[in-house]
Amino acid sequence: MLTRLLVKMRESIWFIPSVYTTFASILALATVLVDTKYNNALKEYIPSYFRTTVDLAQTILGTLSGALLTMTTVTFSTIMVVLTMYSSQFSPRALQNFLNKSSTQRVLGIFMGGFVYTILSLLFMRKASINHEVISASVGVVLAVICLAFFAFFIHNVGTSVQVSRLIRELTEDVLTALKSEKKGMKENRVVWSDEKPFFMQSFPFVTELKSHDFGYIQYIEYEKLTEWAIDHHAIVDVVKPIGAFCGSHTSLATVYSQKELAVDDLSSHFVLGEERSILQDVEYGIEKIVEIALRALSPGINDPNTAIRCIHSIGEVLQRATLLPGGVAVTYTEENQPSIVAVYPSTRDYFYAAFSQISYYGKEDASILNALLDALLYIAIYSEDQETKDLVLLMSNYVWNHFTHSVLESLDSSRLQEKLQVIHELTK
Repeated sequence: MLTRLLVKMRESIWFIPSVYTTFASILALATVLVDTKYNNALKEYIPSYFRTTVDLAQTILGTLSGALLTMTTVTFSTIMVVLTMYSSQFSPRALQNFLNKSSTQRVLGIFMGGFVYTILSLLFMRKASINHEVISASVGVVLAVICLAFFAFFIHNVGTSVQVSRLIRELTEDVLTALKSEKKGMKENRVVWSDEKPFFMQSFPFVTELKSHDFGYIQYIEYEKLTEWAIDHHAIVDVVKPIGAFCGSHTSLATVYSQKELAVDDLSSHFVLGEERSILQDVEYGIEKIVEIALRALSPGINDPNTAIRCIHSIGEVLQRATLLPGGVAVTYTEENQPSIVAVYPSTRDYFYAAFSQISYYGKEDASILNALLDALLYIAIYSEDQETKDLVLLMSNYVWNHFTHSVLESLDSSRLQEKLQVIHELTK
């Protein structure tokens, strides 16, 4: 349940603004208490220039509430414009990257919180019940200055966010973080890799299928919770659907092998489904996001090959790190050396194909795209010591080479590209 909540919080834009608004409400109630009940007790600790009359406080708070509401409206409008640009220029899948940025949500939160504070303070600012100086207006002024600083930061943030190079780097860092997290999780658990799934049917008399109760993409799987359940019930959980797969309302998520009949409906809570794929455990989805930006840049309507080249270079960095992550069938063993969880992970070949298949097709008549693809593969070959990875680099270099329409090349382009291909062949021997 906690993981499901964290995933929903990551996808939502309302959580951080709600937290800021709650704190602003608490601050407003605290200042009202200071102005009404505890004024005499705290008067000597509050400087005189920090206190104002009730009339002046009402005027200041009224002015600030209107100004902060206007700033909040402008911020929301700016966000809508940026989202439209992301969708049309980059990729619809990149919208969440801007919405999920903590800086964007903090700016919305501080504006909404400032407005809530001023309007609540104004509500309780009554001249009939308060006949002394108050501090609510001064606190409101401080909040307004903070909001103004955040507004300037927001304008700077929007200016940098619409730069495609910044977006590509942020996407790349997200994928690298996901790779690092997956690698760390596999090191902490007793995982054995194999090319094929073990066959448990003969060893267990009871085989139960875990069905999905909802439909959507698998965003997150709580492997640790599944492992604990399997150990407690002396069972094996075979995860049928991998991360990122689409499941219908009656799709089988996992198969449970046990010595006795077990109720497995509660296990579905460890599979988090949503409308969109999530990059938390889905490295391939992160690669596809970068690929989509490259494909949009290669489209005739935009025709921006330099952006596609930047995407390819970033993909090369991601794939070089991905080669260090095993793929295939992962079997998690208990301390007693008994299998508990079986899951299928994408292989390095899957990552390479997801990265290069579409780009090599849509850029098959641009020599600079083929040159960038060979550069990325060359980078991977130079820093790889595994022969299997080098064989894969050789396979993909021939793949992108054969995809290209060589009849459009001039002799100078052809000779330079052939030299680079020859270097890859020599490095992968």
